[in-house]
Amino acid sequence: MSVNPKPIKKPFISIIIPCYNVAKYIFKGLESISNQSYSSWECIVVNDGSTDNTEAEIEKWTKKDKRFQLISQVNKGVSAARNAGLKQAKGDCIYFFDPDDLIVQDCLENLIELFHDNIDVVIGKNAEVHGQTTEINKVFEHGITPLKELKKTNFIELTLFHPILVVCWNNLYNAKFIFSNNLTFKEGIVHEDELWVFETLYLAKNIIFNSDVTYYYNVGNKYSITKNYSFNNLKCYITVLDEIFNNYYLKENKQNKLIIGTYILKLQITITAGFFRFIKKNKKLTYKDEGAMLIKNHLNACYISEYINLNPAKSNQFNIFIRYGRANPEAAFKLIRNTNKKNILKFFETSYLKYTYRNKLT
Repeated sequence: MSVNPKPIKKPFISIIIPCYNVAKYIFKGLESISNQSYSSWECIVVNDGSTDNTEAEIEKWTKKDKRFQLISQVNKGVSAARNAGLKQAKGDCIYFFDPDDLIVQDCLENLIELFHDNIDVVIGKNAEVHGQTTEINKVFEHGITPLKELKKTNFIELTLFHPILVVCWNNLYNAKFIFSNNLTFKEGIVHEDELWVFETLYLAKNIIFNSDVTYYYNVGNKYSITKNYSFNNLKCYITVLDEIFNNYYLKENKQNKLIIGTYILKLQITITAGFFRFIKKNKKLTYKDEGAMLIKNHLNACYISEYINLNPAKSNQFNIFIRYGRANPEAAFKLIRNTNKKNILKFFETSYLKYTYRNKLT
């Protein structure tokens, strides 16, 4: 007598989508979810106090497909919206999606094929598009061998040599990993992904990268946070740095402190450079001095003096920033910017800045 084997239970995926005034995009975004070849999922769509027709557009999908669920709340920000979704999630896996983007039809199937119970995160490959389209401008390559499970690896150290895109979307997270570590998004800030990615990589034991593009990241939404830099953006970046320094760096042993310190130092330089480049392009803005003081205060409170030698060019940047950043972060930015430039004016500027600030710090 033949016995029919029990069908293997498919992992159930909870897709979480934060929405604020995305009526223009939400239909196509949810359509790309609805069209997935992998069908074992729920989609929790959180309307975060939208003032346009976002909620009505979401309800079109909840009425025709019970896998779509709507949560409505007053506007609290994207972190609070994602956290609201996490509280309702019933899946074995968690997947974040932004409503102005699209995913390929086999996205979930592609990622779930790499998942098993001991995998903490499956990291998907992303492509940049302009507008809500599938016409790729560029692909964000992993820089790390795909389809190979990474174990017993310090993933923070890995990112120092092989940068990882700092986003929460298009990654398949093991729900047990998320909830056993009480992972949530820090509310009240933007650039929350910077902290989320650090914390997930810090805590993860097993990670694997997929090999195919599964996500179309729309850079054409003029209302997105990344298109509207303000003093609040800088404050939120500094908050993220403070969190990593105080909650992780200070509590680590010497070797891990060196790794996390290098991670912080890289991020400090990136944030400082980004701020002063933005100010240079927008000379009418009034918060340059306030921003410079905020960065200076942070650098003095969260001082990193030791780092891993990544390469000679990066070490040169680190040395300049360590020596001059606490006295004058703008001067440190200019000195780094002038490195390896043979322009005579840059040479004199460099000499002047080094002479002015070399004795400011002990």
